Amino acid sequence: MTRSLADRLALPSIRGHGGLVAALAVDSVGTGLFMPFGVVYFLYTTTLPLTVVGACLTVARLLAIPMSIVVGPLIDRYGARRVLIWGNLLGASAFVGYLFADAAWSVIVVTFVAGVGQSTFWTAIRTLVGTVIEPERRTSWFALQSMTRNAGFGLGGLIGAVAIGLGSKWVYLAFAGLNAVSFVVAAILVVRWRHPDVVGTAATARQGATNPFGGYRQLLRDRALAAVTGVNLAFVMCANVLTVLLVVYVTTELHQPAWVGGALFTVNTILVSTTQTVTTRAAGGLSHATVLRLAAVLWGASFGLMWLMAAAPGWLVIPGMFLALVVFTIAEMAQDPVLNTLLSELSPPGATGRYMAAYQLSWSVGGAVAPLLLTWLMSLGIAIAWLVMIAICAVAVLAVARIPMTRAAAADTAGSPPAGPATDQP
Repeated sequence: MTRSLADRLALPSIRGHGGLVAALAVDSVGTGLFMPFGVVYFLYTTTLPLTVVGACLTVARLLAIPMSIVVGPLIDRYGARRVLIWGNLLGASAFVGYLFADAAWSVIVVTFVAGVGQSTFWTAIRTLVGTVIEPERRTSWFALQSMTRNAGFGLGGLIGAVAIGLGSKWVYLAFAGLNAVSFVVAAILVVRWRHPDVVGTAATARQGATNPFGGYRQLLRDRALAAVTGVNLAFVMCANVLTVLLVVYVTTELHQPAWVGGALFTVNTILVSTTQTVTTRAAGGLSHATVLRLAAVLWGASFGLMWLMAAAPGWLVIPGMFLALVVFTIAEMAQDPVLNTLLSELSPPGATGRYMAAYQLSWSVGGAVAPLLLTWLMSLGIAIAWLVMIAICAVAVLAVARIPMTRAAAADTAGSPPAGPATDQP
């Protein structure tokens, strides 16, 4: 019997959830369109100098970091689907604001709103997948989410690159307007999405007021959550090597042309966009803990191989870097769906939004800290940078042992009795 393309790619069935997948795709393209080009956009559309634009974006992103903590209780109170719609509408309003931003304060405001919208969207969509998708299918769904996100980022980045090539203020404004429309479309897709499993999220949200895990003080005492977010923070630092360190290393230390760094980034995007679900299925027979340890070991091995290229003969450098990039990408694909699934399994009913908010915070903090830390380490010497990254991977291997792999164990580490059965299904 001929296998279908969906089966060969290990894609989960999206029957009844097509609106959710479409919204994710639209949002990812919109984010990919502006994520790499925010600085260039404001340089073309305002009279602000580069240093001021950079400072405005930094201030806005720092202000947006803690906002996921506000989103968590909203999800637990009103449901992830409703908050997901709000996140898209925030994104739309931000990009409408992009059309009129011409002063430093307005750049900060619209960039801040865009950051809050993205934090809201990703916290809500992780919660939604974790509550309406059957437990045995969650990992494949989180893999699909990761694959769709990367494909959207890649397509959005390509469209944005075309805009840069045209070099016109009006082209940038047009893309900002289209981006606002895309977020409205994503919100409409979620509004129109009707699936009986969504009823479960409302029931779960109503538990938030009485659930013993309902407050953040309890979360702060939850050692299971601390272990998961700590491991994810280490992995976020690893993932940022690709965007912060790699191109600089390739051009300044390995003395390769700049296109090599760009090609490495492109290969990573293509691999994740096409093989994420296949990789997740291949690791399906392994325990969560084994997959996370394997990811940390593979990341450490990729960094060691990249470091080794500094002493390799010239003919070996480019093939060696692409081999290291493949190992890096396998590690990236292995860990992301598993961490999302694990957190869904560990979070009690009525508090999933708060747990996902804490998880999202580790992404935000890691993304903010990584550029500063990695560039500082590189200033001390590339050997120190690679040694520290390998050490972070080793610490992650050890930290995985502190993550309980069942909800009952998580409740024990939090000092509370195990939560009752989830009400995700009607």
